[in-house]
Amino acid sequence: MGLLDEKKRNNIASYVISMWHIEDLMRANDLDIAKVDELLIAPMDADEEAKQEVRDWYQDIILQMKEEGLERHGHLSEVEEVVNELELLHHTLVEVVDDSDYEALYEAARPGIISLQSQADDQAEGPIATCFTAIYGVMLLRAQGKEVSDSTTEAEGHMRLLLEALGLHYKHMRKLPGVSMN
Repeated sequence: MGLLDEKKRNNIASYVISMWHIEDLMRANDLDIAKVDELLIAPMDADEEAKQEVRDWYQDIILQMKEEGLERHGHLSEVEEVVNELELLHHTLVEVVDDSDYEALYEAARPGIISLQSQADDQAEGPIATCFTAIYGVMLLRAQGKEVSDSTTEAEGHMRLLLEALGLHYKHMRKLPGVSMN
């Protein structure tokens, strides 16, 4: 059982952002469980059993990252799969399903998405991956105490609202018969 399983079930966008952050934390600690233990686990206010569960979970992530060649960049295949599912669901909601509320959220977020995609040139991702990249990037800037412009804050806010709505659709989709949870 993963430590973020409940988040994955209930708030898929938060799960993706959390996993990206954990991947970066593991890289910052050179994918070394001893460093992770010293800096992240040992200071926890928890009993040894809880710490061991966290240690095992981080160790599994480190092993997966090494197996998938993610020492420097990239995301775990299971996280990428979720982002791909969200991209597909987004396209379905925009192109197939007549959901005017979702489409309005997308239209509000679209200028920021297009702006970021144009900056990425030939490495531009889909609109949902772009939203995740923007939100995570702003989170990192704020954590570093750097200024975030009003226009970036506004664009990021629209992207958050879009991902929240998409997450609700994803959660409902996962409850349909025959659709399993990864």
